[in-house]
Amino acid sequence: MNSNNTAARFALLTLFLALAMPAATLFAQPLAQTQAKPLHIGILPISTTRVLIKNYLPLQAYLERVLNRQVNLVTAPDFKTFHFNTMDGNFDLVITAAHLGRLAQTEAGYVPLARYTAPHRTLLIVAKDRPLKSVQDVRGKVVAGVDPITLAMNEAMLWFKSQGLRAGVDFTLLVTPTPISAAYSVQSHQSVMAISSPQGLKHLPENLKENIAVFASLPDLPSLLWLAHPRMLPEIPKLKTALLGFTSESSDGAMFYDATGYLGMREVSDKETRAMDALAQEVKMLLGRSK
Repeated sequence: MNSNNTAARFALLTLFLALAMPAATLFAQPLAQTQAKPLHIGILPISTTRVLIKNYLPLQAYLERVLNRQVNLVTAPDFKTFHFNTMDGNFDLVITAAHLGRLAQTEAGYVPLARYTAPHRTLLIVAKDRPLKSVQDVRGKVVAGVDPITLAMNEAMLWFKSQGLRAGVDFTLLVTPTPISAAYSVQSHQSVMAISSPQGLKHLPENLKENIAVFASLPDLPSLLWLAHPRMLPEIPKLKTALLGFTSESSDGAMFYDATGYLGMREVSDKETRAMDALAQEVKMLLGRSK
């Protein structure tokens, strides 16, 4: 496949989605009657569109080859818009955070297909020159983090509550645009702690990494989930087989997993999805909209 054409198609669909146009009309393309309709896959905007395009091109090429159909990759400008488009049925398949995936499953009938092998891990980081003796040291201070809808932020907020600390009451939450800016706020002492992840730390400049220490690592959670819209029910066995067959042993798989660090793909269990219930309800209140 021509990577330039694929990237252009991704970017165009992203622009359309950002304008909130109806997906059913956007993605209609003339196809021969013998061809399957294009498969529209929504990807949670955890990175810039440029990075998502680069990372997912090998997986897109693999799916088009094994499914023998066109695959369109779609994202959104932010987590909230993406989730609302998920709930509105704008995607055939979605790659989304585990707590958002659980909401899609319980409230919109999406079917879990697979998850990436690498777990999600929330890290609480502090400045090396201003270490904290206890989590209670954040009381009356500022804690930094990104979009409150993210899995890391939700897990951290529930953990703080378990320690008797509430955002907006016991500490001030500083919402930053990126994990890097959250880390910078710690280094500059604008905040006493930031909420991050191993992936977030991986992309920090070296001079910033040197001044940051991990205060706590919260329990691992499932990372990104693949789910299918209920209209895809007849195709689920084929789709699941294709996803689980995407391994690092192929050239496409090796490129994808090397770039993302997701390690591989495996089935997701009912126990894992049910474990997201508390976080799903937490994020539902933040989203402020039911299906």
